[in-house]
Amino acid sequence: MQNAKIKVALFGDTGMVGQEIERILEHHDGVEIGYRQNSSRQEGELSECAVAFLATKDPESMAFAPDLVKQGIRVIDMSGAFRLTKELFESGYGMDHTAPELLKEAVYGMPAILADEIASANVVGNPGCYPTSVILPLKPLEGLIQGEATVVSTSGISGARREVGSDPNEITYSFGRKHKHVPEMELYSGFRVNFTPIVLHTVFVGINSNIRVELSDEQKALSDEAAVAKMEEAISSAYVGDDLVDVVSDDSDKQWGTADVVGTHALLIKVRVDEGHAYINALEDNLGKGAASQGVECMNLMLGFGRLQGIGAVYRTDVRPAEGHEEAYC
Repeated sequence: MQNAKIKVALFGDTGMVGQEIERILEHHDGVEIGYRQNSSRQEGELSECAVAFLATKDPESMAFAPDLVKQGIRVIDMSGAFRLTKELFESGYGMDHTAPELLKEAVYGMPAILADEIASANVVGNPGCYPTSVILPLKPLEGLIQGEATVVSTSGISGARREVGSDPNEITYSFGRKHKHVPEMELYSGFRVNFTPIVLHTVFVGINSNIRVELSDEQKALSDEAAVAKMEEAISSAYVGDDLVDVVSDDSDKQWGTADVVGTHALLIKVRVDEGHAYINALEDNLGKGAASQGVECMNLMLGFGRLQGIGAVYRTDVRPAEGHEEAYC
């Protein structure tokens, strides 16, 4: 007799991220959606659920989470409500935090750096898509780079919950240190960050983050090739196979771009050096690795499943750079 599936709740099931979570869970053989809620309806039995996804805006997440935890239902929040300290949240998001008691126990939902803590957490704050593409490349580089990291990122329009447009309209907004994700990038990367996001209206999905940061004095004494190799090794050795964080290099046969990560659960990183600075390029699917599939990965850890269970049916998890980097993933 087959074991019964664990029931999970999905709040905000009609939103962009909520729909993407549901798409993944439809292919998960260990869980099923037992309750769903949005602004117009409630359906199912919440009390039967072990975990609740909150694919809701910050105020709604702060309102729902305390009651869920009191009922013994573990929470994976897809908003920014449980990623930061109270002070950082309120200054970055411009609103009062209405559930500060949960911040003390909330765990940042980035399995590549906090898998053990996520597994035992009652409240998980799933990372933002831009921060995922900045934190994972920078965090392993302590001691190899110094000073403030300048980040310029492009994102498909899905990050703004809109339809793809027919006319090009690339919009830069919240530049410098104004974007609400800057505190998150800094808290978990360990580096001061200035950030310029650019939304591409004719592209649906995919993040391309470009980071410029000064090399440490020791790194500057090396050749450019040796400095690159040292940073590539630091990044590669920081992550395990299930993290799907890989270092790649452009060559005459292959230049890596967002086409290589869209539809995958991977984050690809390229490193270059010029005139004493590192130039780091990070590529990811913002709805997947930057949102829904990373959230499901957190759920898997919390419920004792394999980290990538169910994700591989929707987002490719067998992605690895071909030896010599001659071929793309797809």
